[in-house]
Amino acid sequence: MFRKEFFILCSLAAVVFLIVAAAGFGVGHTITGNADKIALDTLPGLVDAGTAMALTQDNWHRVHLLSNAQTAVEQTALITQIRTNSNEGIWRDYSQSIYDPEERQKFRELLAVRSGFLQQREEYFTLIQAGHPEEAKIFLKQKLAPEYQSYHEIIKELFEYNAQVGRNRAADIIRISRTAPLVLAVCSLVIFAFGWIVGLRGTFVGPKLASRNPKK
Repeated sequence: MFRKEFFILCSLAAVVFLIVAAAGFGVGHTITGNADKIALDTLPGLVDAGTAMALTQDNWHRVHLLSNAQTAVEQTALITQIRTNSNEGIWRDYSQSIYDPEERQKFRELLAVRSGFLQQREEYFTLIQAGHPEEAKIFLKQKLAPEYQSYHEIIKELFEYNAQVGRNRAADIIRISRTAPLVLAVCSLVIFAFGWIVGLRGTFVGPKLASRNPKK
């Protein structure tokens, strides 16, 4: 009878041990997965979006300076600086770190808005170089400025989206890291309890079995 109970308790202990091992593997996998996403997705997205926002603001400042440029040389220099200071490569890099469908949809919207802004900006350049500063100023205020505002806002939304995703993933890592030791400790206590019960059972049952089967 004792052997049967011993086998049952050992089996239960083995099951609990396997559960603990599986839980430990799951916790490690979850933490590693979130850490990888932060390193490969969230942080590059934050850096790229922040850099693109800064470049866009710098270029917008030059666009305003362009409306007051007095000579063709100044105009050409500013236009060259604006075109050279492009964030095309930054957005190309950003597209390589997108893994979430929601983020990919936001990025498509950004590219569409950016395309409209760049088209309007080229028309503004044309007016400047054609020697129509007053028309260019009106175009800047009525057409180009609203396009820039839309472009700037969607960059900001993308930056804030990555920041929020990063906070959520970091919070998951912290929560799991705090909870996992407690769960593993409880499971370890359960295994210890099983072992203690088996040992205690053997202490009381073993002598009784021995007394029932005296040596002849």
